[in-house]
Amino acid sequence: MNKRKPDVARCTYVVLLDGPPCMEEGLRDLAAYLSELSARGHDVVVIDGSGTETFEDRRRVLRWVSRHFHVGPESRSNSGAIDVVRAAAAVAVCDAIIVADSDVRYSAEAINEVCNLLEVHEVVEPQDYPDPLSWWGGVEAARILVHRAIEPQPDHGLTFGFRRSAVATIRALAPLRGKRDQPRRLAASGAEVFPATSVFVSRKPASLAEWVSSLPEIAKSDFEHPLRSAFFLSLLPLFIILTAFGGAQLAVGYASLLALISVVLALRGRVGASAFIPLRACFLAPLWIVERAVSVYWAFGLLLRRDQTAGATSSSGEAETGRRAAGRGR
Repeated sequence: MNKRKPDVARCTYVVLLDGPPCMEEGLRDLAAYLSELSARGHDVVVIDGSGTETFEDRRRVLRWVSRHFHVGPESRSNSGAIDVVRAAAAVAVCDAIIVADSDVRYSAEAINEVCNLLEVHEVVEPQDYPDPLSWWGGVEAARILVHRAIEPQPDHGLTFGFRRSAVATIRALAPLRGKRDQPRRLAASGAEVFPATSVFVSRKPASLAEWVSSLPEIAKSDFEHPLRSAFFLSLLPLFIILTAFGGAQLAVGYASLLALISVVLALRGRVGASAFIPLRACFLAPLWIVERAVSVYWAFGLLLRRDQTAGATSSSGEAETGRRAAGRGR
């Protein structure tokens, strides 16, 4: 691929690959999309966190449509997560940088809008949405609509843009918790984050298995919002209590009220998004409430198990150290 000069490309488009190996069809679809971006005049970069063998397999396809970089240990946090902000800033040739997951698809208009906004804002977060819409994608879309009705900032976004010059002035970025919290992390570090909720960016929906496996991770990320997590943690216990002491009729009334409220919120959140998210997604909002009420306990259980495993490992290490010290004393 020809390397473009900074004064030719308007932005650097960075794709983060940090998951299991892409299927050949998916990799070629990504390559075709990146080729389109390159043809539009953008500097295209792939930051790849895969192992050596997978990296070389990907490189045979991606090197023709992007600048393909392997992630070194200096670009990872203590938890192993890729610090994509620092990694992207280190290799970009443009001040305006757009970071996206491999399943995100920008139109030419969306890229231009984000670039225009980056001329006056430090960080810009557009609204992503699943397309095409499977039934589980519809549940995701319902979550997006409910969130839009309550808070302007996009929820669990998988793409954002930032100005390298603005991030360079931040001496220390906030701790990295996961790839989904990058805009929140930049905001916590002092950057100005603009919620571009009128800029819509499509993303290819995950498979059903991938979607299910992602639910506890998404629910866990909400633990940073105690009131939100407390609300979802209370739903099932309250339903059980109402059933036990008030009867099935009262419990059904409680569930029906929650369903009605969620649909109304989704309809409100669809204002300004009707061209991208179909009306039927609003009526899947009650299903999202049920999913999150279960997922939050799933995430909480995984968190407790991880802490117990870490504690057991620490205790085992301390016991082993004690035995070795006792042995040396004898």
